[in-house]
Amino acid sequence: MIEIAKPEIILDAHTDMLLDVLALRRRGKSAVLEERFLPQLRAAGVNAAVCSLFILDEYVPEQALRNALDQIAALGEDLAESPSFRLCRSAGECYAAADDGKVALFLSIEGAEPIGRDILLLDIFYSLGVRLLGLAWSRRNYACDGVSFEAAPPYAREGGLTDFGRDLVRRARRMGVVIDVSHLNDAGFYEVSQMLDCPFIASHSDCRALTPSPRNLTDEQLRALASAGGVTGMNAYGPFCETAEHGRTAETLLAHLDHVVRNFGYEHAGIGFDLCDCLESLREHDGTANDLFRDHADAARFVDAVCARYPRGQASAILGGNFMRVFENVMR
Repeated sequence: MIEIAKPEIILDAHTDMLLDVLALRRRGKSAVLEERFLPQLRAAGVNAAVCSLFILDEYVPEQALRNALDQIAALGEDLAESPSFRLCRSAGECYAAADDGKVALFLSIEGAEPIGRDILLLDIFYSLGVRLLGLAWSRRNYACDGVSFEAAPPYAREGGLTDFGRDLVRRARRMGVVIDVSHLNDAGFYEVSQMLDCPFIASHSDCRALTPSPRNLTDEQLRALASAGGVTGMNAYGPFCETAEHGRTAETLLAHLDHVVRNFGYEHAGIGFDLCDCLESLREHDGTANDLFRDHADAARFVDAVCARYPRGQASAILGGNFMRVFENVMR
């Protein structure tokens, strides 16, 4: 049998672009993906992205489910007007989309708030295309505790998974939903790592050994993630890359990547830029600029730096192949 070569994937494992898709469509805009995001993604060579269903504090808890469904509905409408994009439910669909010259989009829940305590809602989200589940954002929900941004209480008092959270992890595993531990606190991380018999990911987390934010992963956590066959995506949010504001550069993020590669293997590193400064819907809530890159077009210099820094096969794995390996292993 002749093996057909798979197209190369450059995948950003975490983007909040759906916030803008919903907000701008509510203002009467159309083809938001095509007109607002496609040029920047093309400039960076990104042809796959994980789109999070992130719920702003103002919608939690009562309107979390409604807002998540609104984001999915807005995405569906926008995809009909944005022919360069395709929603994918498996690694195979992603490769097919890339082969057709499309940008492949995956859906992820960022924080289990839309599920509340109704585990059957995970099945509903699955039927709507969700294939990744981030158990927490940086707040408490019915499943678990999120990690604080600062190493101060309530960080020291955070607990692990609840009984519901453990049931949610088991159900997600059976369904073929990838578990994402970014934003999950340390106790929850270790419970997930002990429960799962498959790879899991940290879609957008850097290294705590370099920058002591609780949002980053310790070397012990990175070792557990690697042992499970998982991947962590390099996050371009400045405070996670470097404590000192003047030292936040693309080279700083490369140092985090080098740390993962050197200590745990290039097979366990990826990109999850988490670019928020470019989102109009978030600028309305916080006008500060914290990202290392203005948008994906600006992040192209990081992609180029990875290609220059590592051999071709390793660079290809870091920029997308590693996350795709996990998706092939877990999704179905």
